[in-house]
Amino acid sequence: MTRFCSTFWLSLIFGHISLLNLFSDSIEMVFIKSSTYWMGDNKNLTDEKPAHPVNISSFFIDVKEVHIWHWEKVSTWALENGYEFSVKSHDEGGGPKTGPYWYTENSELIFPMNMISWYDAVKWCNARSELEGRSPLYFTDDSHNEIYKKGEIDLNVSQVDWSLSGYRLPTEAEWEFAARGGAYNLMYPWGNVLDGSRANYFFNGDPFDQASTPVGYFNGTQLITDAKNSFRGELANPKDQISQFGLYDIVGNVSEWCWDWYDSSWYGAAGAMQDNTWGPSVDIVLGHSNTGPLTRVARGSNYRSRPDEEYGNQLRIAYRNTFLPNSTLRTLGLRCVRADVEDPLWHKSVPLEGFPNWFFLNWFGYYWLSDHTWIFHYEFGWVYPSGKGSYDNWLYFPKHGWMWTCKYAYPYFYSNNDSVWYKFEEENSEFGWFTNNTTSARKRFGREYP
Repeated sequence: MTRFCSTFWLSLIFGHISLLNLFSDSIEMVFIKSSTYWMGDNKNLTDEKPAHPVNISSFFIDVKEVHIWHWEKVSTWALENGYEFSVKSHDEGGGPKTGPYWYTENSELIFPMNMISWYDAVKWCNARSELEGRSPLYFTDDSHNEIYKKGEIDLNVSQVDWSLSGYRLPTEAEWEFAARGGAYNLMYPWGNVLDGSRANYFFNGDPFDQASTPVGYFNGTQLITDAKNSFRGELANPKDQISQFGLYDIVGNVSEWCWDWYDSSWYGAAGAMQDNTWGPSVDIVLGHSNTGPLTRVARGSNYRSRPDEEYGNQLRIAYRNTFLPNSTLRTLGLRCVRADVEDPLWHKSVPLEGFPNWFFLNWFGYYWLSDHTWIFHYEFGWVYPSGKGSYDNWLYFPKHGWMWTCKYAYPYFYSNNDSVWYKFEEENSEFGWFTNNTTSARKRFGREYP
């Protein structure tokens, strides 16, 4: 397993443009290498049995739970681009519970997103993909023509293109694999002993009064006091609780939506041991359920979860939460994953009919593709492109050198030569002008003649 920041550019953008540089931390992802592991637990609850081998392909997963600011940044764009969510925004006076008024060390929005249904979580994953220039993978049809943006649709496996690069909810098997960090017999990511300095759970002793903590709060600076279930954690030397695979809040804070339908007997089925299992189909769940509505799985405990044996010790990695897909609770949020695949450069470009080799990309504009990879951009002139999709793009300007941008960062470009950000002057009637974001100096790297 190697640590990987899937969106290094955001840390650069928000570090240099004086926006919220907190955002870059929340969207860091780690790479989980493919492996076979043992899922489940033979010693505890019935729906966790039998423990069984599962082969999981490589994937990326968010280091931290999606927080409110990140959710609202994406959903604001989404609402302007055809998406609909049932959850209200923070500015609308509803929606998720934010941090307490007295918390001044950071933004009250850097707390895990909550009060979101499974449907909204899935649509938000699509919006996050589109905003960053990746390929959304949830659709309303089996032909994968209509991106899922509206309504409450109980998607099935055939309505997901699992081969695409976009963000999605983890499968239950992926979530447990990432949480275990390479170990099978452990109850928690760190071992088998629990105390309040390890995670945010029911009366663990953190100062947030039976509510969520900021994402990544248990990073070695956490404050714990004596409480009903602190288990002497107030006396412990606080340690960074990042897991073996580099994740925070695997135990406690908010439970996290997964893709799978819930079936209490699924672990004993042959399909549970298939490579990259997606969980049971609706037909299988209906066949095993005599009464009750269909529910989706959410994994990971939350700040209301109890370590008591009479409740099955809800903090254990193997514990399976289940909720109606339209449930909206303060204890329920999400963490995204994406497949270990990349899109070809600008694969969403549209060829212009009647104009050979001319293409249009909705954020980048018009360009002509030569036979030697060089392009002629109608505002930048001749540049050499390299990169992936619309989310990791390098352009070589002969008058300057390599500059980096993407759909989310544009019209800002990061200069490899100067180590500073430039903003392309889109409003300028003359082509090719850029403004140094640090000094405000203007330079013309692009096309000089109409």
